[in-house]
Amino acid sequence: MAMLLKALSFFFALCFVSYGTMATTHENSSFSFDGFAKSQTFYKDVSLFGDSKLVSSTSSIQLTDSVSGSVGGVFYKKPIKLLQGKERRNSLSFSTHFSFSMPNEISDVLGFVMVPTSFDLGLFGKKDTTSSSALGFLFQFAKNETVVGFEFDVSSGGNRARILIGSQIRNLSFRGDLMMEKGGRLNCMVEYEGSSKRMMVRFRKAGSVKMYDPFFSFSVDLEELWNGGEFMVGLSSANGNSSNAHFLYSWGVEVWHPPPVWMHSEPLQPYEALEGGRNECVWGMIGVLVLGAVCGALGAVLALCIWTLCGVRRSMVVVPEGCPVKAVSFVEEGKK
Repeated sequence: MAMLLKALSFFFALCFVSYGTMATTHENSSFSFDGFAKSQTFYKDVSLFGDSKLVSSTSSIQLTDSVSGSVGGVFYKKPIKLLQGKERRNSLSFSTHFSFSMPNEISDVLGFVMVPTSFDLGLFGKKDTTSSSALGFLFQFAKNETVVGFEFDVSSGGNRARILIGSQIRNLSFRGDLMMEKGGRLNCMVEYEGSSKRMMVRFRKAGSVKMYDPFFSFSVDLEELWNGGEFMVGLSSANGNSSNAHFLYSWGVEVWHPPPVWMHSEPLQPYEALEGGRNECVWGMIGVLVLGAVCGALGAVLALCIWTLCGVRRSMVVVPEGCPVKAVSFVEEGKK
């Protein structure tokens, strides 16, 4: 019985530690929109810029109009905080996910941007007159601002992305079949790990159970860029010369405690899409195996305790007085 109690205590302690480490979120810096509708809460927390507008019939946000050169965006007005505690030394991580649709043409671009709390949000309403970029307004009107973002397009000619960190711009391409059928949706997941100072971008087709893959990643220290670790997030879209409408169906941000260091794989190399996915799958399998081994050990201890208790009860046979009982060992019975 003592062994059983110790095993159960260890199990509950393990669950408590795992929950406290992996599942602790911060509601003050998190939000989730599973569809969009006109409400006081929506207009209090969210701003629409450019050609973007709410579409009540589909509970979505139409980011661009069906005319060429259309640009639109949506911005969450409350700051995201990545530092906590009195000394503000405890670094957190965050993730954002959004579901969207846009045609598979090179000129159709969608971007995610993070800006400091001092940023003038009115710049989101300006159109870039020099390019068909979703983040072009930053290049033209916010050259002195410290911003972080990326934009991407998905087409039959290949998947391309452009990363913006401060005043530095990086161009890259990433592999994977992300072509959307007419009316189809694509999901994007962006994760920032505060411990490794790394941002990862992944994609998954709507309705698919496959993990967000492929993805690209890059290094950035948000705490160093913005003193205090506070920033705001937004999405921007541009259709260039394609005259296509882009739609946003859901959007959310979650701030959380990063997992322990021992659970991390080696830092990913910039722009290595497939290799990063393989490393993550390997570590995921190792985690499952470790969890299975722990559960198996606990099950074995529990079964041993139950067997011991049953054995003790079976050995306590009540014999009527005066009835002789012949003691026969279990081994001898088995031979007979």
